[in-house]
Amino acid sequence: MSLTLSKILRPRAGWYQGDFHANTHHSDGYHSPADLLNTARAEGLDFFAITDHNTTTAYPEFGDPADILIIPGLEVTMDTGHYNVFGLTRQYDWLTEVNVWPNAAPQSTRLLMEQMGRDELLVSINHPLLSPWAWLHPDTDLRRVHCLEIINDPSWDDNLQANPAAIAMWTDWLNAGLRLTAIGGSDYHHPRPRHAKNIAAERLGLPRTYVYAEALSGQAILTGLLRRRVYVSMGPEVSFQAGINGQTYDIGADMGAQSSDITFTATVSQAPRGSTATIIKNGERVAQTTINNEPARLHYQTQMTAAESAWFRLDVLSPDGAPLAVTNPIFGGTSRRPNRFTYGEFV
Repeated sequence: MSLTLSKILRPRAGWYQGDFHANTHHSDGYHSPADLLNTARAEGLDFFAITDHNTTTAYPEFGDPADILIIPGLEVTMDTGHYNVFGLTRQYDWLTEVNVWPNAAPQSTRLLMEQMGRDELLVSINHPLLSPWAWLHPDTDLRRVHCLEIINDPSWDDNLQANPAAIAMWTDWLNAGLRLTAIGGSDYHHPRPRHAKNIAAERLGLPRTYVYAEALSGQAILTGLLRRRVYVSMGPEVSFQAGINGQTYDIGADMGAQSSDITFTATVSQAPRGSTATIIKNGERVAQTTINNEPARLHYQTQMTAAESAWFRLDVLSPDGAPLAVTNPIFGGTSRRPNRFTYGEFV
């Protein structure tokens, strides 16, 4: 292991942009670690997670770059689904159970996730509804999962349906009281179209995940994930805030049980003309505007009681209805206690 979570590349708080799903030629990617670093620089990323399939052997080859943060990760790869693990800083006992690509990882996914939790690592289910790599572990305890990849590599035609379906499933989880963080991942492997599969070129940082962190460091980015200070974007940059009783709450925040008027404010830039910005409450649209000028602004005012349970998020859709940006929610009222916890109860 040679990557660290403690090094601070920038000491200031702010929104940092990156990609949580990228591969090198240490598994099935095209790039060397050095080439992947240069690609991240060309894309203007602040960070990316290295998530080779079932191996961490690329780590030493990244060196110690001063301009790009690398999140040490791993894509646990099975015939029955893939999931990323973030925050690896040492040799863990369970790594011996995860065979080097292309062999399959063990089938004891539930026990493996429990051990990763004890090791204080973050777990994220990848492309959950994308065949043939869909998540097929109905007994997965979602309390052991921290993140869900709601937008995966747009170069795959099947993601035209799989990504919106993943967003809809995550919406069901939110309504059930589960608060997993939604993230994106380009699933980057190759810089050019792979004509044999008739798909478009992949692009590192598409989608791009924005994380509000107290600094640009691995630990701060992962803490931002846990706090849901995150939005996923196919291009637009957004802000989304709630104001209540003289206080302002940003993406991912919990306003607590307050009875008062609430004002939501959203801004959207770099979205195609004719796109729509929509505020969602508990899965239902409550405010919407068509984006014709930049930046577009959207305001929504409502009342809440302390006994109510609600969440609000901002979605940006293209003129043809495809997801362009999705924020994690702002929560309000009394927290809903889930009574469903397994993946299979939602699919």
